[in-house]
Amino acid sequence: MITERLLIRPMRDSDDTAFINGTADRSLRTAYGLPEDMDAATASKIFRRFCTLPGAYSIVDQRTDDMIGFLLEVDPELPAGIAEGLSGKGRTLAFAVFPPYQRQGYMEEVLNAYIPQLFQKQGADYIHCGHFSDNEPSSRLLQKIGFQRFAEHTIKTRIVIDRLLRRDRLQE
Repeated sequence: MITERLLIRPMRDSDDTAFINGTADRSLRTAYGLPEDMDAATASKIFRRFCTLPGAYSIVDQRTDDMIGFLLEVDPELPAGIAEGLSGKGRTLAFAVFPPYQRQGYMEEVLNAYIPQLFQKQGADYIHCGHFSDNEPSSRLLQKIGFQRFAEHTIKTRIVIDRLLRRDRLQE
């Protein structure tokens, strides 16, 4: 998939170094729930695990061909008590933009291109994203593109805010 500035393509082995470098920032690891003491070997293992997922994508700057972040699309991963309130086919999205590229509108560009195809081509009824309660940039982004707060739960003493975007709320 191509946007104005970006290429969204399946992760490749050659993206390993960019992923390791991009996730070296402690604030990014904290914001995305990655291990705080993560070293390069652990980052590489996480990258390899991501690469095995059918919905693992690198976000690449078309001008420089640099990987600037990632997007993961998986089956909904919700605690049972929360999942009970949902029906239909859903997808969970997880994403990150590496620190040097943050606050430039890249993720909004990616999600505005990617989400409609989940509804239209894959027939999703809803899309789920979660973010830690202290991750204000993710909260603002998801609200901006139409996600509604659905529930919250705790993971390892951190509160996760679950947000949903339903097919009938998609702004076209």
